[in-house]
Amino acid sequence: MRQAWDCISRYIYTALQGGAIMRGWTNDERIMIACCNDGTRPVVFRIERIDYKAVYCAGGESEKRAFAAALAEREEVKTTSFDGRGFLEVVLERDLSDKEIEAAASSFGLTVERID
Repeated sequence: MRQAWDCISRYIYTALQGGAIMRGWTNDERIMIACCNDGTRPVVFRIERIDYKAVYCAGGESEKRAFAAALAEREEVKTTSFDGRGFLEVVLERDLSDKEIEAAASSFGLTVERID
């Protein structure tokens, strides 16, 4: 197990910082392929970076839920989740700029306080 971690840890740390080691080698820069160099028990790992944003906005609950539903319909967005924790979690397929998110929120009468 330790050998496997030694082989893939650099890919994990790169993904955690939003990087892409396999740029140009795969169709999606968020996907990395790594393997363990154990000759008797080789293992291939598919590592996928999941990009998401936490959107903190002020406004009514119904407006927030409508905003979440509208964002979920965009092709850049994989899923949205708003469960009353104070922010909307947006899991992305591709990059979606903060300005686009703020514009979408304002169309529902919401004010974006911050995006993490």
